[in-house]
This record gives sequence, structure tokens and C-alpha cells, in this order.
Amino acid sequence: MEASDALVDEACRVFGPDAGSPGGLVAAPIGHQVVASATAGLWRVRAGDRRAVVKVLTPTAGAGSERWRSGVHAAHWYYWRREADAYASGLLASLSGGLRAPACHLVAARPDGTVALWLDDVAGTPATAWPLERYGVAARHLGEAQGAFVAGRPLPADGWLSRDWLRAYVAQRHGDLAHLGDAAAWRHPDVAAWFPRPPVDELAALWADRGRFLAVLDTLPRTVAHLDLHPANMFAGEAPGAGPDDATVVIDWAFVGVAAVGEDPGNLVPDAVLDFHVPPDRLADLEDVVAEGYHAGLRAAGWTGSLDDVRLAMAAAMVAKFGWLAPFLLRAASERRERLNGRPFAEAVAAWAPTIRFLLERADEVRAGAAP
Repeated sequence: MEASDALVDEACRVFGPDAGSPGGLVAAPIGHQVVASATAGLWRVRAGDRRAVVKVLTPTAGAGSERWRSGVHAAHWYYWRREADAYASGLLASLSGGLRAPACHLVAARPDGTVALWLDDVAGTPATAWPLERYGVAARHLGEAQGAFVAGRPLPADGWLSRDWLRAYVAQRHGDLAHLGDAAAWRHPDVAAWFPRPPVDELAALWADRGRFLAVLDTLPRTVAHLDLHPANMFAGEAPGAGPDDATVVIDWAFVGVAAVGEDPGNLVPDAVLDFHVPPDRLADLEDVVAEGYHAGLRAAGWTGSLDDVRLAMAAAMVAKFGWLAPFLLRAASERRERLNGRPFAEAVAAWAPTIRFLLERADEVRAGAAP
């Protein structure tokens, strides 16, 4: 790739003036699925033995999925430059305990209106390749960082932070609900194999009670949350002079904001299965590992809540966020899609169907006011 003038100028500011010499700079695009409209592109940039990842953010909302359209106002649930502001503020460099964001070497506003983030190229093992136990370590690191705010560290008041993010997310997922009553979709052989008795009423109640689940989260302590915590965004990172289990590096802070304790680990558990990184028969085991690690981290930071409190918070976050899952699956079945979430349809259903059952169980537990 031929380097642009902006890229060369930024590289000289990050790497030193020799980065701008002829042949001194190599930039290669990093392939990624275009889902989020604020991400204009990702590049791995090298100058000799120095390297960085450059993420370019754009206010243009025309790309990506219709459900992931960014906004130009700071109060928008997907404010396009929220991640740039988070890095520029120093918030992401000041996380407590073992949680880290990649070091940011430069936030550069470009003449075309985009913003370039020059970030460390994270080299740790991605969570997509972790054993189950490492998720518990990451959850402890998350609890340490989030527990600091619960235990007394002042929450930032910056206007660019997201607030009430989960409500906004849930509000724009209603479009698939009509498919719950699609008898033909329930008869699809791959779906019927998992649901010989379609749980239509239970799933309708799950969606109808989303306000009740969100209300549970409203009662919980507030902290700084990532709000898109899933395995592809997590890496086992070495702290200086320490080993790979002493830090967890989390990338992609586009939604960072003030949210309830439990929202991030509550997102991680289903997403790890839905994206095929943890087998569905280990879903309850993963929940246990994450809840126990997160609780340990919160306690180490000074929070006095119980493990049951953590489980209830996680369950409320799960069922509030993923009420769209079964209707979306049925929509895919009615459209006779051959693939779902990048996998053959039958393979995807084999991961999604147990997760749907799991969510129905957790919804009952939240309604009862207690987690397992």
C-alpha cells in the first residue's frame, strides 16, 4: 500500500523522522468484517522493527450493518469518535488491576474529517484460542478495574461517554420479533431438531420483560464498561516484567461508557458461544468461571457484594441484551439461509439453540430475584 501524506506525517510523529524516508514505511490493511460504520479501516504499519495498528474513524454512517449506524452527536449510543475521545482523555491508560487497553501513541485529526488512532499492535494470545480457565483470569482483571469505580474511584463525567447504552441497543433490535410466530420457520429441520415444542410463549415473554430486566440493572452500582466484550476483542497480555496471565488487553472501545456492574461479563458469556469460541456444552461452566473470577476481582478492589449478586447482574444483562436471538434465528430459517454468523446454518443452530434455552432459564431466575 502506498502511504498517504497524512500517514507518513503521523508515522514520523510516532516512530521518528526516519519513518518518512523512501521505503521506510510499510502499511498493510488488516482484514475485518465491515459491521460497525464508524470504522473506516485498519492497517498494520511498520517502520523497521517498529510497528503499530492504525484505526481510522469516520463520521460517515453509510457503511456496515443497518443496526450499527454511528451518530455524530456525543449522546448517540454509537457516537463515531467516542473511542478517540476515550484514548485522548487518558481514561483507557488509567485502568486499574490487570485490565489494559492498547497503548495509544497518537490521536490524529486528519484534513478529510477522519481521526486516526495509532495503537500498540497487541501480540498476546487472543481469547478465541483460550482455555476456559483463562476466561476466569480475564474476568478477575475486569472485576479489578470495574470494582475500583464501585469502591470509590470517581466516575468520569465526560459527555462523550455512553450512558444507558444497553437500552438503546435493545430498542433497535425489535424488528425481528414478528418471526416468533412463524410456524414454517419452527418446522425448519435444523430448528425443529432442537425445538420439537417451539417455546413461543416463553420467548415472547423474554422480550416483553426486557424493561424488567433492564430495571434490575438500574439498581446496581455504576462503573466504566466496555460494552462490547467478546473473545475477538480480548488478548492475554504480559504486564512489564510479568507473565501472560498478569494482564488482559481489550481492544475496540467504541461503546465505552457508564453502565451497571455485570453488563460486561454478562455479554461475554453468551457471545463466546454464539461466535463459536466455546462449545455450547460448556456454557454453564463458562458462566461459573467468569462469575467467580469477576467476583474475586470486584472483592479485591473493595466491593462487598456477594457472588449471588454478581450472578444476578450477569443474568439480567444477558437476558436483556439477547432477547433478539431466537427471532433472528427464525428469520434466518424462514429465509432459508445457508450460513448464519459465518458458519453453515446447522452448525450455527447447534450453538445458538442451547444458548437460547440457557437464556430462558436465566430469565426465570432474574424474575425470581435470584441467580443460581
